[in-house]
Amino acid sequence: MLSSTLRKRLATAVTLGAAAGAVLLVGDPAHADTVTVNYACETPLSGTQTGDVEVTVTAPATATVGETVEITVTTGPTPVVAPIELAAGSVTPSAEGIVSGAQTGTVIVTGPPNAEAIPAGSPVQLPPMIGQLTLTTAGQVDLTPGTASAVASTIFGTFTIPCTPASPPGVAASIQVS
Repeated sequence: MLSSTLRKRLATAVTLGAAAGAVLLVGDPAHADTVTVNYACETPLSGTQTGDVEVTVTAPATATVGETVEITVTTGPTPVVAPIELAAGSVTPSAEGIVSGAQTGTVIVTGPPNAEAIPAGSPVQLPPMIGQLTLTTAGQVDLTPGTASAVASTIFGTFTIPCTPASPPGVAASIQVS
């Protein structure tokens, strides 16, 4: 049985990993911006954990009404170090991006499970997340990080860790739609 401290560290690592990976949206490699998002994540064992995550959102700079574009979100390592090894395939990220400006709504991006094990004592790094957005209105469409989550399967069970921006983040990318 794991100690309370070890369970808290595991939950923190997975949570911030989820926040990092779980962050934004964006697609077509024509245009990319990086923003820092401070996420608050609820972990089942240690409560609210917060940390800054560098998020790069890639989307086309321009598109036309009716076009479906790919949004890609890539994150840097989280500020959390894994307290135990997290097996390959054990952490799967997803996120919801806020669509505003000429078009409003949300876009969901998802990522594959981590391809390699995350060694104990290493920063958590999540794979890129991809989604699609169909553009319905002419004008500037802005993409902003929204909620994120990760599903982590560990020796302690499977946990869903929801993360929300601690304060309203800025726009991460814009698409000029004609």
